[in-house]
Amino acid sequence: MKKIKVGLIGCGVISDIYLKNCRSFEHVEVVAVADLEQVRAEQKSKEYGIPIVLSVDELIHHEEIDIVRNLTPPGGHYALCLQALNAGKHVYVEKPLSVSLEEGKALIETASKKGLLIGAAPDTFLGAGLQTCRALIEEGAIGKPVLATAFMLKRGPEHWHPNPAFFYQADGGPMYDMGPYYLTAFISLMGSVKRVTASAGIPFLERTIMTGEDIKERKFRCIRRPIFPAMLNLKAGRSAPSLQALM
Repeated sequence: MKKIKVGLIGCGVISDIYLKNCRSFEHVEVVAVADLEQVRAEQKSKEYGIPIVLSVDELIHHEEIDIVRNLTPPGGHYALCLQALNAGKHVYVEKPLSVSLEEGKALIETASKKGLLIGAAPDTFLGAGLQTCRALIEEGAIGKPVLATAFMLKRGPEHWHPNPAFFYQADGGPMYDMGPYYLTAFISLMGSVKRVTASAGIPFLERTIMTGEDIKERKFRCIRRPIFPAMLNLKAGRSAPSLQALM
């Protein structure tokens, strides 16, 4: 089988797991990396034996690359994915696909028109746990589901991420970062969403970065509301005509 050549954009914290896992597939090869901070791309190139370090634009237009893997913060997903599709590349992007419904639809339409594939994290719904849950629901093992709940309660990413401010900006927040895991699971198990009701709040206007070295400014202000309860009404799915999910 011909190897699929991958170019990775965004050499931040999440890039390590992608670069490690790609080694598990004989038919996939990461041939180039790019980052706005070239030193980070050079570090990943050296650490994982990736032969080429490029600028973002050079990577997107490199003739050997089949798939662009976009691991940038959410605010950069739409523009870079669109640029890659227009350059004739397949795309896989970190969650979310984009920060607006309109942009997400535009990416899917562009890929379809050009005969290209576009995919987005998370892929966790393909794992053994959720696939087993789906099989049990379809078999009727638990009867008709009428309610599903999901919660994530923990301290913010400033306690583990060396550059967490983007999580709290206009194009960040828990719904874009952690929400896709739960939403993808609900939709996979129970069908698509018909209506959303939500509220949000900002408990702390200022947060402090608790990890990392050589950080000149450890305090930053929050714009995006990090507490985000939501209720989803789901369309008639595989198992029930009306479902709600609390998040």
